[in-house]
Amino acid sequence: MSTFKGMAAAGLWVALTLTGLPAMAASGTALGVNPQAEADTAGQSRVLTVGADIFIGDKVSTGAKGQVQIKFSDKTELVVGPNSSLLIEDYLLREDQSAGKLAINALSGTFRFATGGAPKDRYVIKTPTGTIGVRGTAFDFNVDAEGTEVLLFHGAVRLCNLAGTCVTLDDTCEIGTYDLTQSTILGDPADLTKDQRAALKANFKYAEVQSPLLRQFWVENARQCFNKGFVNDTPRSLMDGDDDTPVVEQPCGDNGCCGDSNCCGEDDSECAN
Repeated sequence: MSTFKGMAAAGLWVALTLTGLPAMAASGTALGVNPQAEADTAGQSRVLTVGADIFIGDKVSTGAKGQVQIKFSDKTELVVGPNSSLLIEDYLLREDQSAGKLAINALSGTFRFATGGAPKDRYVIKTPTGTIGVRGTAFDFNVDAEGTEVLLFHGAVRLCNLAGTCVTLDDTCEIGTYDLTQSTILGDPADLTKDQRAALKANFKYAEVQSPLLRQFWVENARQCFNKGFVNDTPRSLMDGDDDTPVVEQPCGDNGCCGDSNCCGEDDSECAN
């Protein structure tokens, strides 16, 4: 059995080498994992667990109850939500010490992304219908074959479809979308219809409830986006990539609960008797 495992590992190394990818160069770590999450590299699948390394070339996929929270070595944070899939195409520093980009191909599903300490032009996010140009920021996005929706928390992103039509989001809680025909800024959630708001809430589940995430993957005041609408004029410090905004701790205990019988998510308004 040990001989077979050794041959499989050697085969994976050869496969990565032949495809031009650095052999088993870890680029990130899974800090939080829910069941039904796995990574596939060159046809070799493995179940992800807390502490698992994430490599260039990994296709990370989750099931209906799956979720993966990844921290990269430059402090970039990426959440892969339920029923989601993405490919890690490149990373900032390859095993041979050559410079790359943090390039991911978000195939489908729900995600959260917050940049780390690398220059803004080193982040690349592709989707089936276009690209998200990152400018030092934090945002949630939802991807399917028809298009991509983005909810910006701070900083700025440029959304471009495959036809080259682009729009820029630079206001807190601003929402944009693109598909094969157009790129559009939807703007203030408060101006949307009830049905539109309900659909967006379903797609941006982490903006409504952050409790499924580790605290370091929370975004301060994310819930204000659907509760109060968006806020104009993002501070210049955030536009320039202030990625270490402190999370304001809520009045709950270390275990996330507000006492023996009350348990909460982000604040006391979510506590239940």
